[in-house]
Amino acid sequence: MRKRNHVVPIRFSDHELSVIDANAKKAHMSRTEYLVSAGMGKPIVILDDLRPTLAELRRIGNNVNQLTRKVNSGEIYCVNLSEFSEQLGEVASGLYTIQKEVDRSSQQ
Repeated sequence: MRKRNHVVPIRFSDHELSVIDANAKKAHMSRTEYLVSAGMGKPIVILDDLRPTLAELRRIGNNVNQLTRKVNSGEIYCVNLSEFSEQLGEVASGLYTIQKEVDRSSQQ
């Protein structure tokens, strides 16, 4: 763990401090972590909550599954839904991984 043993007084206007605090909160970082990362040129990733996106992706996946069942039963004819379904699964997996990382970092 890093030891920060230097205190540097710095002044901000009310507006500047509120913007910094809002950005730190969006990045799931403390004010100090945010300012150190910004000062060191490290990337600061701000992700919105992905839960609504994941929910919509699940609904799309359910629709694809329903279409796949209808194609397999012969009710309708469609070309190559399986490839689309696999790609949708990869997108969902990636988003789920990102959401887990966001949740993990917000708990620290």
